[in-house]
Amino acid sequence: MDEYDSKYSRNNVEMRAIDDEIRDLEFDRNPNAATNKQWATPNDIKDMDDLGLTPTFKRRFKFVAMVGFSSTVVVAWQNMLATFYFALYNGGTGGLFWGFVFSLFAMTFVYLTIAELSSSFPTAGGQYQWVSECAPQSCSKLLAYCTGWLVTLSWVTFLGACAVAIGNIIKYCILIYHPNSSAANSQWLPTLFALCFLIGGAFFNIYLAKRFPLIEGIMLCIHLAGWAAVVVTLWTTAPRGNAHDVIFGFTNPGGWENAGVASIIGVLTPFSSLVGYDSSVHMTENARDASRTIPLSLLTAYGLNSAMAFIAAITMVFCVGDVNEVLLAPSPFVEVFLNATGSRAGTVILIVPIILGFTSALISEVATASRQLWSFARDGGLPGGHWLEPVPDAETPRRAVWVTVAISFALSCINFGPVVGFNAIVSLVICALAFSYSITISCVIYRRYFGKPLPSERFNLGRAGGIINIIALLCVLPITILSVFPSVPNPSPSLMNWSSLVFGTVTIVAAINYFAGGRKGFNPPIRKLD
Repeated sequence: MDEYDSKYSRNNVEMRAIDDEIRDLEFDRNPNAATNKQWATPNDIKDMDDLGLTPTFKRRFKFVAMVGFSSTVVVAWQNMLATFYFALYNGGTGGLFWGFVFSLFAMTFVYLTIAELSSSFPTAGGQYQWVSECAPQSCSKLLAYCTGWLVTLSWVTFLGACAVAIGNIIKYCILIYHPNSSAANSQWLPTLFALCFLIGGAFFNIYLAKRFPLIEGIMLCIHLAGWAAVVVTLWTTAPRGNAHDVIFGFTNPGGWENAGVASIIGVLTPFSSLVGYDSSVHMTENARDASRTIPLSLLTAYGLNSAMAFIAAITMVFCVGDVNEVLLAPSPFVEVFLNATGSRAGTVILIVPIILGFTSALISEVATASRQLWSFARDGGLPGGHWLEPVPDAETPRRAVWVTVAISFALSCINFGPVVGFNAIVSLVICALAFSYSITISCVIYRRYFGKPLPSERFNLGRAGGIINIIALLCVLPITILSVFPSVPNPSPSLMNWSSLVFGTVTIVAAINYFAGGRKGFNPPIRKLD
């Protein structure tokens, strides 16, 4: 009888939450909304109490706002365009197509695993929290500590990569009109733009946090409209390749042993377009009815955006034209636009929504990265982390925002070096995030088969959970290894992928700090089981 009453009560709470969302059209549009519209639901309060945490943030994000947030953090189809040349260089059009098919398959299982964990352990900590909960007790704290450092590194690097991408795209727009400009052909100009956008993203997060959900909804509309404009324009104006030649056209301009090896290396491009939807997890403590909202919004955003990115990838491989000519251009995707439209103005018009998409992504990534940093500091994972804890307005961890922006800019300065600097930044994001996924999924498999049962929350995988977890691990492990490979065989120092050095250094520093005293202050929350 007690179990029945509990389920009945929780169902009533869920129905009331759904009714509230319908009445509010998913957004807190009214600045004078009642306090209980901004704060936690009974489910949120129970989840925080089970984890022994004190609520800190106003919970403004509801389902549609979280879908918009996740969509504009990753901007999958824009990311695919920004790294398009890497896939052409390693595998060609066929490598990009089949690499996307594999990445879609792999990340579906990864995100199903993450969705279940986000419902079972709904905190902003994400991966390190889940490792702490699921790893063998003898090593759970150490693994969680290193994972926390890696996830923090991945998101500040993600932010830096986004800022550099904006700077590079603006540079390409200038080169369309002024191909001989010394400033536009330099690396300092896009890095300067990156700094400006990072500072702007910080100010937005601090002073416009109350409007975040509504603005995310607007940017989601721009995200969809820009995709439609690019896809329709290319299909109607660009010459189209033969289907067989495009889908099975594997090439090897990078000089690997053969086109098959090149295509395996090139799979990092579609994977990089789909990685990062765990961003919504780090906003858990800002989401209303989080144990329901986060998993559903994560899978919805992934499903919507992966489909958009796949269609955009198919469009690009069919409309690319002469691959060798495109690869010689400063920006292959801009060259494809220019060849298709035959107009510099038309090309820039197509690029504008891409810049807006990356700008929205940067703003959202500041929120994600700063909350990951704040959560890790709150749990004692960073030296002097208590300085980052205060959130005076219950909206934004301001100190964490500025520290995040400073670290992101320092990492983005890699772009001052050779052009491959941007590749190294992207590879570092993939390496750190993929490694955190691998550790997390491994620990979940261990707990599922050798530990206590996972808490059965409103989103769970049921009996299929174990198989889904194992497939996810088998798919993500190879990507983790590939992410540290250079883009060409036998690279010179200027072409080397230095992400492995940064990744290894951070891991070693984390381990040293842990044994030097970090383990004493690090106390991730552990959920109480009924």
